[in-house]
Amino acid sequence: MKRFVPSKRHVAVLVFLCCLSSLSFAQEPAGDVREPGQFAPVEKGHYLAGELVYLDPVNRRGGIRLHGDEKGRYWSGPPHYFALLPYATVWFNGAHAELRDVPLGTHVHGYFVVPPQGEEDTIPPLPDAQKRFTIPQNHAITLEDDFSFYQHRGQAWKVVSIDVEKEKLNVEPTGKKTKDGINTPYTFDIDSRTRIWKDRRLSDLADIKPGTIVQLNLAWAQGWGRREFGVGDIWLDDVSSSFATQMQRRRHLQYERQHWTPGWIDHVEVFDFGGGIVTLTLFEVDQELIDDLRRDKNERIAVAVAEKTRRTWIHRSDRKFAKLVEWKDIKDPPTGSSGVQLRLKFVELLSGYQPGGCVRVKAENWKWISVPPEERITSREEQAQGAKMVLPF
Repeated sequence: MKRFVPSKRHVAVLVFLCCLSSLSFAQEPAGDVREPGQFAPVEKGHYLAGELVYLDPVNRRGGIRLHGDEKGRYWSGPPHYFALLPYATVWFNGAHAELRDVPLGTHVHGYFVVPPQGEEDTIPPLPDAQKRFTIPQNHAITLEDDFSFYQHRGQAWKVVSIDVEKEKLNVEPTGKKTKDGINTPYTFDIDSRTRIWKDRRLSDLADIKPGTIVQLNLAWAQGWGRREFGVGDIWLDDVSSSFATQMQRRRHLQYERQHWTPGWIDHVEVFDFGGGIVTLTLFEVDQELIDDLRRDKNERIAVAVAEKTRRTWIHRSDRKFAKLVEWKDIKDPPTGSSGVQLRLKFVELLSGYQPGGCVRVKAENWKWISVPPEERITSREEQAQGAKMVLPF
């Protein structure tokens, strides 16, 4: 048999293929990388939970002290810094919320993905001495306090016993157990600082009785690195928990009506002689806001350009009015989408009306409000600064 002797051309091709294979392996993403303008499936998100300890509410970014002590993180590592995706949903006390509504010290649950393409620098890298603590999934799809997280998944807590002297509360899960989070009997720290809610008012430890079905919001405890938690709030009845939800819902409705409902642009059809048709998807908000827009859909609709942080410039003047061409309800929308897509006709188009770009949409009957300057973009320099998170080191 004649022996095969590779030519220089064969060797070059083989080397090229090996390099290409190595490059592909080295660049394999640590998750589901999405292009801007695409919703990331929440089921592909990486679950993380911990205490909210750092907050940039204007730019929808923050830091979480993760519980546990993996790699010694609790004692010597940084918080997990994150940015909310433009369509990310935040929940507090069972209602939609802005990140600014969630107090520092709140224990939160989130599902995170790696940054969308082109946004890898939104969260700056950790210093070299802390590189080992890097978690590549730093863009949140959802963020929820304990109350919302367990309520959404059908789980509550049954009080087994309380020891006031030792400041311990024993509970067990009831209802449908969660996949993530705590789904086994647990002992929490509880003391006089715990806010105990009953009949829409603050109560005291004596009202906590074995057998009561409750909802909790957890807080830091000294054994955080060993997954020990304190109870920050406890709701002893449906009256108190429903009232907490209603108060947060009112806050959300007011905020969105003042800042307008967020969304992003799917497609732009530019007319030859000015104007065009813009197709956009509204992000998930309280249904009452969608109903407002639906009711006013035959009136003029104002659309302002926004950043990926949802910040606008001067949205009451930096906007254009449109007439509705089509209102489309999307079946089984992804997390973060309201399930509503609008086709709007404009006489003039703003330069910011670009596919993947974020917008704020106003119903005709909402009041015209000028938001404070620190909540909006006031210059190109500020726009550039807002594109990257400022870390506290």
